[in-house]
Amino acid sequence: MTLTAPTQSKVPNPAAAGRAAADIVFNPLDPAFREDPYPVYARLRAEAPVLRTKGTLILSRYEDVLAVLRSRKFSVSLIPDTVVKQASRLRFTEYGQMLRFLLASIVFTDNPDHMRLRRLVNQAYSNEVVNALLPVMTDRIERLLAGHARNGACEIIGDIAEPLPIHILCDWMAVEEEARPGIAEKVHAVRYLLDPGMMNRASFETAARSMQELTGYFGEHAARLRKSGKDTLVARLHEARFDGQGLSDEEIAFACVMSFVAGTETTQCLIGNITDALLNEPGQFAALAGDDAAIRAAIEEVTRHETPLQFTKRLAVEDCNVGGIDIQAGEQILLCLGAANRDETVFEDADALQLQRSGPAHVGFGFGMHSCLGALLGRVQSVTFLKVLLDGYEAFERVEQQRTWQANSLILRGPARLDLRFAARRGIA
Repeated sequence: MTLTAPTQSKVPNPAAAGRAAADIVFNPLDPAFREDPYPVYARLRAEAPVLRTKGTLILSRYEDVLAVLRSRKFSVSLIPDTVVKQASRLRFTEYGQMLRFLLASIVFTDNPDHMRLRRLVNQAYSNEVVNALLPVMTDRIERLLAGHARNGACEIIGDIAEPLPIHILCDWMAVEEEARPGIAEKVHAVRYLLDPGMMNRASFETAARSMQELTGYFGEHAARLRKSGKDTLVARLHEARFDGQGLSDEEIAFACVMSFVAGTETTQCLIGNITDALLNEPGQFAALAGDDAAIRAAIEEVTRHETPLQFTKRLAVEDCNVGGIDIQAGEQILLCLGAANRDETVFEDADALQLQRSGPAHVGFGFGMHSCLGALLGRVQSVTFLKVLLDGYEAFERVEQQRTWQANSLILRGPARLDLRFAARRGIA
């Protein structure tokens, strides 16, 4: 996608900026962009910060992105709408359940439905409940790392970052071990609904089949758990009430599936990015050992510096002016979260990783009522992972100097593979 000249008066010299922007190429599929999108982001912020191209308004500056995220004049319905359009274009008609799934998710609903779902689901996803999972997370991470430390080597994505969030959610939902590999495979297929532009007919068919199997499984699983009396995420979703009403059985099954869709691959990317940053800046990370507050701050800085969720979209529901930008009803907006988090007018020395950075909050998990559903769980898992890693291990070394970045998603950024050598500290089995 070749970017065209911006038309807004916020650009100091629109004519000059238009000439400069004419040769900027914004193509998330380009291998060069996947390898390093930040030079393109920098040019967007400097030369074309408010840019319309092919029916989409692209925003890359922190204040502009935050202004749209804060505003109630934008809808999150673009993904469901795009799924319908893409399925129709491919002449795939069996998308009804997938559409209900998207429309029943707090991620893609607007008020008043969003408020009802958010207040119900948040009861299950409270800080208290998620932090109560810390012993489970610690034990799972310790076992995963110990299993590979004996060999002195690990492929952090496939061995740790990918299975960890699946196992944590399965532990929380009391899913039996033998069902977990199948759930991971089906969740990956359904996750493509968040990138509908990348889907072909075969991926629609696989996603529809996976969606049917997942909702069937979690519907039956929820019924079994209700009889068992176990304190699980499923039970808390069932017990949640707002204005005397709860979630329907299908909504509970959908909420379970969305927990995996929203909370696994983003966490996988974040853990991969944390490890990559550790290998780049071993001195900064060594200073964190034993300091929980510093570790939490470091997770936030890694999220800002190498944002796992690079983009999100909105749809204007009315004519409005946000942050000085005139936007028309029906206009699509692409918010470049990864670009906003490197805005040098907001973050001093923005391209540098500074683990003790203070100042404005990043927008790596979105902002406000449509912030990422899995953000809290992802943060807690990442903090626990880094704490266990730094407390128990040392001598971290990158095996392959050339990083490869995942290519399964336009919106996610994280290593596809990351081999490292490391050793247990004395006294660690």
